[in-house]
Amino acid sequence: MVESKWDSEKKTSKQKVLEYLGSLENLTIDNIPKDYRTGSIRKFFVKNQTKLNEEVVEKQKNLEMILTRCLLTGDEDMSTQKSDELIKLIGLQRFYVESITNIMTETGKRWYDGEIGIAEEHMITNVIRKIVEINNHQIEMKGLIEGVAVICNPEGDDHTLSNLVLEGLLKIRKYKVVNIGGNWYMGEKTKATNKAIIDFSVESRPDIVFISVTIARYLFNAKLIAKELSKALPDTKIFLGGLGTQGIIEGELQEGIHLANKDTLSTLNTL
Repeated sequence: MVESKWDSEKKTSKQKVLEYLGSLENLTIDNIPKDYRTGSIRKFFVKNQTKLNEEVVEKQKNLEMILTRCLLTGDEDMSTQKSDELIKLIGLQRFYVESITNIMTETGKRWYDGEIGIAEEHMITNVIRKIVEINNHQIEMKGLIEGVAVICNPEGDDHTLSNLVLEGLLKIRKYKVVNIGGNWYMGEKTKATNKAIIDFSVESRPDIVFISVTIARYLFNAKLIAKELSKALPDTKIFLGGLGTQGIIEGELQEGIHLANKDTLSTLNTL
């Protein structure tokens, strides 16, 4: 930790090493002297996904429980309020990666156990989707962008929420995102649908393409799209990911197609 002070006479800054804090991976805000725990320091810990102190982790768990209850009752206003509190506490990125994952996992478990019906599950998903869309819209894109990213799903595979979360995580990293999603035609129009996805992606001239597959039976089609895109866009990174890719190893994919890590942030941090 270095303190910098401006020398008005020499018109330069003087730096003084205050303390060696160790590895960033193991660093928490508790390691920072209390006098230096300013707003900018707290934002650093949230933005860089470093460990949070136990008090914040406990508050996060409690807020997630309250948010889950609000979602179960269909209270959009309270759900939005509790989401805002979570984001203020842990940051938007951690809210997307941790809180939404925790809440949707709990929702899926309740549905599987018969505690809620498919209608309640859809209601919860739709409220969360609205919250993510609002926050994505509020992400500021100042200065030069890092690049252009296209998000798509193969025909028949439509999972809007995860696409929106990925869109937000990319926007945080200053990527212009073209999210064409899924919900494409089925049956005999597969080839026409693939061509539409490929043509649109090529015309967008992206630096990155994410093809997300949730259901394994659509994986073959996703591979076809990835193969054609890798030919048409040799300088573009093509990522294939999602639950439907479980069991695939990196070596199975042809050159130019990358298997996205199940930890989304690990993949994004390689861009």
